[in-house]
Amino acid sequence: MTLTVTLNLSPEAEAELRESIAQRDSERIRQMLTDALTPTVEALLREQDAQTDNSTEWEELAEQLIETFSAAAPADLPVLSDYATSRAGIYEEHA
Repeated sequence: MTLTVTLNLSPEAEAELRESIAQRDSERIRQMLTDALTPTVEALLREQDAQTDNSTEWEELAEQLIETFSAAAPADLPVLSDYATSRAGIYEEHA
């Protein structure tokens, strides 16, 4: 997996980063990049949390739909055979 991250730096921060690169100040470069990446990492984590929340909501909704259908379906509703739900059974008439 490749992840490309664009850092939006102020002109001053960019100039300072370029100067640190020219001076080969690896500690300062590391600190500046860490500071610049922190908001991006936090946003990615919030996005992941939102997706997880949506997944949980989806599962709950699916369970509610199943329960609603089960309650409304007649007790003597015929069950499909294994063959009827198999690939061969589904496409039998289309062969």
